[in-house]
Amino acid sequence: MSTTTTTTTQYVHYHDGGKPGRRPILTGSSAKPTFESVPKIDMRRIYSPHLSDRQSLANDVGAACRDVGFFYAVNHGIDEELLDRTFDAVKRFFGLEEDVKMECHNQKTERFRGYEGVLEGKLDPGTRGDLKEGFLMGEDFTEPEQNLTPLPHLPDTQHSRNQWPSHPSAAFFRPAIYEYYNAMLSFSRRLLGIFALALELPEDYFDTITKHPMTNVRAVHYPPQTSPKDVGIGAHTDFCWFTLVCQSHTVNPALEVLNANGIWVPVHHHPHSFVVNIADFLKLITGGRWASTVHRVRNLASPTQSPENGGECDGHDREGSGQMEERYSLPFFFSPDEDATVSVLEKFREEGREYEGFVVGEYFQRRLDIDRTTHLEEGEGRRKGGY
Repeated sequence: MSTTTTTTTQYVHYHDGGKPGRRPILTGSSAKPTFESVPKIDMRRIYSPHLSDRQSLANDVGAACRDVGFFYAVNHGIDEELLDRTFDAVKRFFGLEEDVKMECHNQKTERFRGYEGVLEGKLDPGTRGDLKEGFLMGEDFTEPEQNLTPLPHLPDTQHSRNQWPSHPSAAFFRPAIYEYYNAMLSFSRRLLGIFALALELPEDYFDTITKHPMTNVRAVHYPPQTSPKDVGIGAHTDFCWFTLVCQSHTVNPALEVLNANGIWVPVHHHPHSFVVNIADFLKLITGGRWASTVHRVRNLASPTQSPENGGECDGHDREGSGQMEERYSLPFFFSPDEDATVSVLEKFREEGREYEGFVVGEYFQRRLDIDRTTHLEEGEGRRKGGY
């Protein structure tokens, strides 16, 4: 009498480019060659006056973009005291009274800027919502800190896009966030030149479509999770050129990136570094040669359980310390101009295949509509949330 063994394939589910996707968890002989850690790249060369130094940096960055889609930007040159001040301000803001934060709730603006409460976002439909609270600001042609001139062909630029709390207890917050915003914007413009060199393009190649880039700072607070069924933010890809993340230290790494085998790779906190990840626009213009890597956040306060002891299988069982830790992060999102049209670069096009361009702002809005939902009561007017 013969017996048949049936193997059930397990999958990791996520959103890639705003669309639901899944990846099989591969182990043993089925596993593919893929990354198991995030590389560190010394960024001091970004400030070198010598093109050869910047090209050397670009070679390292290009390899990370192709193979991983994430890297640590070590020795980035931004003042550590500035970063400490920003984190202190972020912690103070999220500790304010609820009504102070809710004054600038993101449902009050068309661009969903402002405060988002815990569980109001839901990137993973299999969860009760994202276990985080956040505050979003970005390019705003009316705010003096940005020194921008409204664009006549974009009427929206003549009106406020951001909103800030007006209560005296929150007066510290706007100056602190703008100090961080301006430092990250300056660094991002330098980094965009390195990406151009990595693609064997002139260093200023992307300057014409980043004259008034779409930008965001998102301050985020992740309370500690006590259940492996919860998630700080569900598995997704970012929709911009790239993202820079400054994250607070936690014993258990909360940020995780998904490799080709469906295994979640932890992204630890490292002093004097940013976490950089490639996002959808760079993936699109390279015809998929560069990876917009799926990632998520789980601020677990206890070890992740395996299927054998009653937990969910997520492709990576992580040891935990049992400590209850608050996590804070400051992602900075950098995108092309909202009226720019981008497409696959000529060097990556296949002969005989047609390629269409897309308007950055329109794509951005479509991703907003897909990736963010809120869970307000129907009577309050349920609407889409901000990135």
